Amino acid sequence: MYRNGNYVVRWRGLNLQKRCLRVGEDFMPEFPDSIDLKITNRCSWGCPYCHESSTKDGESFNYDKTIEILSQLPELPIEIAIGGGDVLDAPDFRRLVKWLNDRGNKTRATVNIKDILKRRKTFEKELKGVEAVGVSLDSLPEFIKDWENKDSLLSTIYGTSDLFPQDKTYVAHIIAGVFPYKDLETLFDSATSIPILILGYKQWGRAKDTALPKDLEKFKETLWRLIDKMKNEAYDNFVQCRTIGFDNLALEQLDIKSLLPKDEWERIYMGDEGNHSMYIDAVKGEYAMTSRSADRVSWDSIGLVDYFKGLRK
Repeated sequence: MYRNGNYVVRWRGLNLQKRCLRVGEDFMPEFPDSIDLKITNRCSWGCPYCHESSTKDGESFNYDKTIEILSQLPELPIEIAIGGGDVLDAPDFRRLVKWLNDRGNKTRATVNIKDILKRRKTFEKELKGVEAVGVSLDSLPEFIKDWENKDSLLSTIYGTSDLFPQDKTYVAHIIAGVFPYKDLETLFDSATSIPILILGYKQWGRAKDTALPKDLEKFKETLWRLIDKMKNEAYDNFVQCRTIGFDNLALEQLDIKSLLPKDEWERIYMGDEGNHSMYIDAVKGEYAMTSRSADRVSWDSIGLVDYFKGLRK
């Protein structure tokens, strides 16, 4: 637990909880509680919806400059979610993880399932020190077809196969409208133990100026039905589930607010973009509110904390 401005922060697993020191006040942070940190634009898969426009010849971050910037943060369990590109292809990735852990950060990384499969024998070593791993999935068939143990999605995720080290939490990352709506039910069957993060379709990068996926409405209908089923059959309310998360774009595209009672919405909604988080592109040396924000600022022109405070003005 730590204090940030006028509130205290407590991490319960993957969930960040905030409580103001005085009743009725708005949260006024002094620094971000969570940062999305892009460290490479190198990736060989060429996904057409990649909002970072990563390529096989993409550049990676400068380690010394990046830790100089991150050193402006207090040494507290601030979440640093490392992404790319393929983070495992970035030089100094493991060096950065160690540095973050030595400072007490909550270190996360997002890795495409195809990159995990490519590194069957080295994956555990390469992810050493990462507390939670986001596993990006295009679909479930691709996710399970190469495992020797196909009996249980749950056992695959949590490491009864030799692919996934058991000292980490794994979160399935799926994009609304890209992940097949027909696969949602299979994924939700394991949702009591497997966290799921649903991301909005970002019309940015290679996906800029594209239409929303044609299956987005079907995805929404299926998701609403499954959540309603979970509420009625497995949980007293949606909040207690705590295995499903959304980024703000997904909340908007899937209209999750309309699905929930007002009190439940107010308890789970973490606030508008820039409320407690920000984005850093360490490849280009830029700050932004989110990875899809057009308004970018060079990290040489302003300090990290000052930039973050400016987001609330």
